[in-house]
Order: sequence, then C-alpha cells, then structure tokens
Amino acid sequence: MILKKINFNSSLVSNFFSLIILQGANYLFPLLTVPYLFRTLGVNTFGLISFATAFAQYFIILTDFGFNLYGVQYISSNRENKELRDTFFVNVVIAQFLLFLISLVMLVGIIFTFEKFYEDRWIYLLSFTTVFGTVLMPTWFFQGIEQMKYITKINIITRTLSIIPVFFFVKSDMDYLLVPVFYGIGSIASGLIALYVAYKYFNVDFHMSKITVLGIKECLSNSSQFFISRISVSLYTVSNSFILGLVGGNIVVGYYSAAEKLYTALQSMYGPLNNALYPYMVKNKNIAMFKKIFTVVVLLNCIGLPIFIYNSDFIMSLIYKNVAKESIIVFKILLGACLISAPSILIGYPLLGALGQARYANFTVIVSSIFHVTMLVLLLVFNSITVYTVACLVVITELLVLVLRLRGVKKFITI
Repeated sequence: MILKKINFNSSLVSNFFSLIILQGANYLFPLLTVPYLFRTLGVNTFGLISFATAFAQYFIILTDFGFNLYGVQYISSNRENKELRDTFFVNVVIAQFLLFLISLVMLVGIIFTFEKFYEDRWIYLLSFTTVFGTVLMPTWFFQGIEQMKYITKINIITRTLSIIPVFFFVKSDMDYLLVPVFYGIGSIASGLIALYVAYKYFNVDFHMSKITVLGIKECLSNSSQFFISRISVSLYTVSNSFILGLVGGNIVVGYYSAAEKLYTALQSMYGPLNNALYPYMVKNKNIAMFKKIFTVVVLLNCIGLPIFIYNSDFIMSLIYKNVAKESIIVFKILLGACLISAPSILIGYPLLGALGQARYANFTVIVSSIFHVTMLVLLLVFNSITVYTVACLVVITELLVLVLRLRGVKKFITI
C-alpha cells in the first residue's frame, strides 16, 4: 500500500535507478575480485593492499573537500544558469587539482619519513593513482543535474575493463602491484571520459577566463563545512582498517577487511536512494514523499538484515570459501550497524541537509567521530584494539549519529 501511494517524479526515478546500477557496479566488481585476491595473494598481502587502499582514501577525502555534497547542492540550485554553473565547474576542478598536488607532496613526505611506508612505497604510490581518478570525476555535477545515467555507463565500462586483467595477470602474491595499477587505470579513464561528456553533451565551457583566485577561494570556503563532515565520517570508517593495520599488522587488516567489504557493499544499497533524494529534496522540499520512502526503507531493512545475520556464516563461506571465524564474527557485528545506519543516512542530507540544516547534519557526524576517535584512543591505552572491539565501536558510533539526527528532526523540522 505504501509503495502504491508514492508518486515518483520521473527525474527522481531515473536518477535513483541509475545510482542503483552505479552503486551496484562500484561494489559488485570489487566483490568479484576480493575473494579471488584473498585466495591468490593470501591474507597478509591482501591485508597490505587493503591498508594501502584505506590510506589512499584519506587523500581522496582531502581532494574531494566536500564537493560531492556542496557541489550537488550548488549545481542543483543553479542548473538553469549556465554561466554560474560553468564558472563553478571549472573553479572546482582547479581547486581539486591543487589539492591533489598538495596530497602528492604529503604522500611522498610520509613515505620518506616512516620506514613502514617506505618498505612498501610502490603499493602506496600506485594506489594513489585512484586519487587522481576521483579528482577528474565530476560526479557532483551529474548528480546535481540529475543525469547520473552517464556516470553509470562510464563506470560500468571502465570498471569492467579494469578488473578483467586482474584474473588474467594476478596469479600469485608476487603480482600484487598489478592490482592498484589496473584499478588506477580504470579510475583515471572514468574521470577523463566524464569530463568529455560534460563538455560534449552538456556544453560545459572550460574556458580559462572563468578561473579566478577568488572563485577558487569561494568554492573551498563554501565547501569547507562539508569537508569537515567528510573527514569526520572517515574517522569511524576508513580509520578502522588503518588503525588495525598500524597496531595489528596486515593479517589483522585482512580479517577485518574481508568482513568490512561485504558490510560496505550492503550499506551501499542505501547510497543510490540517498544520492537521488538529496538533489530532489533540495529542489522540491517534498517531505510527504520523503516520509513514504523512509517508511519503506526502514521496513525492508528490519526484515532483510536479520536474515543476513542468521545466514552470515553461509554467506561468508560462499564468497571466501575458507574464511576465518574472526571475519565471520566481525561481519555479524557490522550487520548490526547496517540496521542503524539506514535511517540515519536518509535523515542526514536528504532531509536535514536539503531543508537548510546541513550544519546540523555535519555536526552530528563531527560529534560522533570525536567520540569514535576518543574510544579508539582508550582502546589503545588499555591494549584492547581487536577486530571485535573496533567492529562493536562502529555499531555504537552509528547509533550515536542516529540519535543526534533524530533529535535534529524533532527540533528543526515540522513533519
């Protein structure tokens, strides 16, 4: 009955299904390679690649600088004004490229300062190519104009072409450097094609006269609050694998990452709806539509996830064949976080952010990340960092985000 009552806007539906396919590709393709790499490379080398990937994510967040949130909002609000749209586009691209150069200097400095990074310097340098790929990819632009079908097609093609060589050329742990090479090539190709599509099909003017120091500063300044939010999110997502790698080594990261990959894939199922709703709600402020969609998602979440938790042993064994019990237990714990994160994600930017409370949405993440880091420090002090305690901490942190956002809805929004 609820589904029948939802009167979907055509652009919302198109964008939503494009994002479903895109998100599915983003996590299905890695899930095709992860079990293969886990078995071929071994848990130690697989853990090293996961650690390097987590490390590269920090630079991706820095170069993104919140534009994947602020950019969507700006483009969605100014999509009919070509001059403003194009000026914003080129200034964001230049700003991100400057941030990329800063990131590269930071990476080189870290590699030559710390022995742990210098010993495996090539894996970190090659993994860094995905950072350049994300700088080139203007996902925020296509999401803002609600034309994600282009990004979806580009990603599916380039990701397919980048993962196929993995199965042909990665035959032992001696071939591990080829993994970031293939992924990096696919990422850069996606970005270049997307820029061409923006120019060819949406007539984006890349003329250098639109680039100004003031324009770059304004882009960075206005996006900074979203950047702080993104950094905060990374403290209780990316940092988990990173901290485990520093404290426990590559094998521990391998156990945790095997479970986290599946957890992230499940959590990503909410991403398409979140990303499609955000520009739609910015433009239409349709709370009635949001309530209906929110109710459906929560109901499906409460029905589906307990089934996954009950069958987690079978799921993990099916995907990884010989999987450690540590990974299975971590997977069960993280599935509990999925129950909490679904409503939390939808209440965030699609509701609070779109209705003028982006600062509060950011605040909830910042507070929760401070809590998460504080608890990680305490676990370190008491020598209690394990895959289990980190996974449990993820659940508690997600619960805190949800509670704070529900408080914000009660305080700021009339439903």
